Amino acid sequence: MKKKILDILIVVLAVFIFGACDDDSDNDLNSNGTPVVRYVRPCDVAASDSLLSSAYLGAKIAIIGKSLGSVTKIYFNDQKASLNPNLVMDNAIIVSIPSSIPGIKEDLIRLYTNNDSCYYSFETEVPVPTVKSMTCEYVKAGDVAHIEGLYFVNDENSPLTVTFTGGINGEIENFDVNNIDVIVPEGAENGPITVTSVYGSGESSFQFRDQRNIILDFDTIYPDGNYYHGWHGGSGYSSENGVDNQYLIFTGDMEDDKWDDSNFGYERWTYREDDPDFFNTSALENYELKFEVNIPDAWSSSALQIVFTGAEECWMNWQDTSDGGNVGNAYISDDSYPRALWIPWADNGSYTTDGWITVTIPMTDFSYNASGDEVSMNGAGHYSGITLFVNGGGITGTACTPTFHIDNVRVVPID
Repeated sequence: MKKKILDILIVVLAVFIFGACDDDSDNDLNSNGTPVVRYVRPCDVAASDSLLSSAYLGAKIAIIGKSLGSVTKIYFNDQKASLNPNLVMDNAIIVSIPSSIPGIKEDLIRLYTNNDSCYYSFETEVPVPTVKSMTCEYVKAGDVAHIEGLYFVNDENSPLTVTFTGGINGEIENFDVNNIDVIVPEGAENGPITVTSVYGSGESSFQFRDQRNIILDFDTIYPDGNYYHGWHGGSGYSSENGVDNQYLIFTGDMEDDKWDDSNFGYERWTYREDDPDFFNTSALENYELKFEVNIPDAWSSSALQIVFTGAEECWMNWQDTSDGGNVGNAYISDDSYPRALWIPWADNGSYTTDGWITVTIPMTDFSYNASGDEVSMNGAGHYSGITLFVNGGGITGTACTPTFHIDNVRVVPID
C-alpha cells in the first residue's frame, strides 16, 4: 500500500512539473504513434525552465515529446535505462541516466516501442573520479593499496593517475572503473589521495595514514606502567608485520558469551574526572570511529564490543586517590549501556582478513547493548575513555581460536 501511494505521489508530481513548464504542449498526442522527443529538462521544479543538451551519469531527467506512452525501452548510448511504467506518459518520461560508463559513446538517447523507435542527440557526461575508500588506509611504501570508488576511466591520451599527499604519483598495477591497485610510493605523506582521469580529478574524503585524533596507537606506555589506563592489556603487543609500529593483540579460545577479559579486553579509562571527550559529542552524526585490524585466524563467535566511557563510569588516577578513586567495569555487563558491536563473521559464519584492513563504524551505531538490542545513546561526558572487549553480541556462533591485531583507533569527522 505504501509503495502504491508513493507511486501515485510521484506521478502527481510529474504531472505538476510538466503541466507547469510545458508551454508548448501538444493537444493531439497519440500514444500509438511514432515517439518524438522535443527536448530534455531537469526534474527539479526550480530548474524546470532550463533545457538540457547533456547530463551526468546517474542524473534524473525529464524527456518531453509526444507519443511517448508506448515506449518500452530507453538506451543512453549503449546502456539500457530502468523504466518505471508510472513515469512513462504520452508527453513525458522521467528516467535516470544509467550510472555505467558507456562502452560506445554515441551521445544519443534511443527510445523503442514494440513497433517503432526514435533517436535524440544528447550527451551523457562522465563525472570526475569518486574516491570512496581504501581496503587499508595504512599501507607502507612499496606495498599495494587497494582503492574503491567510481568513474576510474583510463584514456591512452590522458592516463589514469593516483597522487598521494606530497604530490607523488603511485604506480598503478591494476584497475577497472570501480577499483585501483596502486603501489604506494616512497615519500607519500598522510592526507587525502587524488585520482585523476580524462574527466577531471577527485579527492578522497578519507586520509591516507590518517593521523587525526588517534585515541589508541598502542605505542604509548601510559603513566601507570603496564596498566595502560585500565586493568587489561589484551594478550600482549607486537610490531612484527604491523602497519604503524606497535599494535594490540587479542588471542585465545573463544565461544559464545565466554568472559575472557584477560586475553580479549583492553581499557583506556578516563585518567582524571575533568578529562574532556575525545571529540565534539554534540554532533555524533558527524563522526565515525576507525581502526586497522588484521585477523589471520578464523573468528566465528562473539562480537568485538567498542564501548566509550567517562568519569561517571570509570576513572583512575593512582597518583590522586583523594576520593578513593573510581575504578570498575560494571558498564560492560550493564544491559542499558550503549556500545558498538562489530560482528563481520555473522554473514558467513566465519571471518578472516587477507592482511590489514580499515574498519569504519559511524558513531550513530554506538546504540546497542551486549546482546544486540538497541538502547539509548550516550551524550556528552561519556567519551573520554574507551574499552575493547570480545564477548556477547546476541548471535550464536561456533567455538574458535581467533587472533586480532588492532591499531590506530581513532574518531574522525565524516567529510
